[in-house]
Amino acid sequence: MKELSVSSPGRICLFGEDVDYMRLEVITMAINQRIEIKGKVTNDGIIRINLRDYNKKIKFSNQKQKIKTKRDYIASAFNLYYEELPSNFGVKMNVSSNLPIGKGLSSSSAFVSALVAFFDRAAGLDSSNHELARKAYQAEVVNMGEPGGIMDHFASIMGGIIYLECSEPYKCEILDLDLKGLVIGDTLKRKETVETLIVRKREIESGISEMINYDDSFNIMTYTLNEVKELYNKKKSVNVKRLLGILGIRDVVREGYAILKSKDINKRKIANLINKHHKFQSEYFENVTEKMQELIDISKKNGALGCKLLGSGNGGSFLAFAPGREDEVIKAIQAGGGGAYKVRKDKGLSF
Repeated sequence: MKELSVSSPGRICLFGEDVDYMRLEVITMAINQRIEIKGKVTNDGIIRINLRDYNKKIKFSNQKQKIKTKRDYIASAFNLYYEELPSNFGVKMNVSSNLPIGKGLSSSSAFVSALVAFFDRAAGLDSSNHELARKAYQAEVVNMGEPGGIMDHFASIMGGIIYLECSEPYKCEILDLDLKGLVIGDTLKRKETVETLIVRKREIESGISEMINYDDSFNIMTYTLNEVKELYNKKKSVNVKRLLGILGIRDVVREGYAILKSKDINKRKIANLINKHHKFQSEYFENVTEKMQELIDISKKNGALGCKLLGSGNGGSFLAFAPGREDEVIKAIQAGGGGAYKVRKDKGLSF
């Protein structure tokens, strides 16, 4: 029997949470926690999937699948390819992972990216990485009606550290550098990504509408933070407040890109931007829990230069940038009641 194997990494967003679904720029890094799918083609027309980490097995026929749940990613990914697969295509797949779920590390997108790549290879299409990222985004976000952006799929497919413009044609630039001293701090509380993003995206879009009513020349790509603050200071609208958060993070991404592209990468400058990013998340999105902030404060007292929330917030994980002090920070987070571990840059999709 023909055997297929594919793995894809999780990611940390260095700069740019929440701005990808507003079609702005992000900087993200694939990490050495991965999802792996191994399978043997059976040619019996039956797809069998063993989700080892969940102790769950899924079985269906080689035909277009009905989407039965709001996160039926397996059916959504398979539906992109069922017409391209042989009519007798069957497979026994095993899925395993060391990537935590619900922690802001893009576990769902890594899973969908691996699924899409597996079915793409099984169908003999040999799509490019750029095409695979688009297909993974279609399977997870477009077809499922979810609110996220395309950042996570490019991160899992491309690997390394990338700068991505999240609007067509999705300019993706691999940044040739490595960042040392990265620690993940875990609040040990799972977050609800989709539900959080639905509300936040709606608020941001309402903020844009309020801004356009105030100034019909408003453009999210070019308008400054101070220009939008004029409206906020008059109305104190929560929707405009969310928009201010987006613009602040947008500016952090652009400043971060300039720093990471320079030949003289200053860790203090990077740390200051990480802290600035977190401040926008905390003050304008109000998505940093008391426990997370407590662990961040502990991290800084023990050597972390910069810390920021990862993902949509209200639980999950944070990034601590602590070059040379990783072990001390990990011990301090654990003593404070959280989880912690080192991460490093990793490759993207692999077969």
